[in-house]
Amino acid sequence: MIIYGSRSKLLARELVTDKCPNCASQNSTEVHLYQRWAHVFWIPFVPIGKTIASQCGHCKQVLKEKEMPSPMQSIARDIKSRSKTPIWTFTGLALLAVLIVIAVIDDKKNDEKIVQLILAPKAGDVLEMKTAASQYTLYKVAAIEGDTVLIRQNNMETNKLTGLWKLKEQGDNGYSEDVYAVPKSELKAWFDKGEIMDVERK
Repeated sequence: MIIYGSRSKLLARELVTDKCPNCASQNSTEVHLYQRWAHVFWIPFVPIGKTIASQCGHCKQVLKEKEMPSPMQSIARDIKSRSKTPIWTFTGLALLAVLIVIAVIDDKKNDEKIVQLILAPKAGDVLEMKTAASQYTLYKVAAIEGDTVLIRQNNMETNKLTGLWKLKEQGDNGYSEDVYAVPKSELKAWFDKGEIMDVERK
């Protein structure tokens, strides 16, 4: 379960000399500035604005910015303009950016590993393939003859990449007895076109 929501924290407070609009007390009203942020699992994710409120220390009346008298609104806007958004309110966004960068780097390393296996295929390699019909199946390298790769195709297909593990469970019995020849260069072309999703080598 994802826990999310919003929270706020007092950023600044300032005593104003104006009379309280409710009890007319002088020098008793404070204007408070709050920073609001959205959180996921209590980690500040992104700031979602600032709010202003005033409170009289004498009569305890609380006013939102729109409810304040015009002079007090001007003071409130000045406080808001002088207050910068804390950097820590972007913590979640920064973490997300780091995770995306790590994922991109990891994906690139995985692609490099697959290319190395494709350029030097071995008997027993299992190629996870995406077909033209957006289905998924397995090709197994039966043998290597010079620059030619002999391949056996699995008899089954699945409509999900995650479904390939069921095909792998069948072992050699799941592959056709027919063997067809493919140039090694064609394997790289398949990968470049997004048809080879992964290579498994035991």
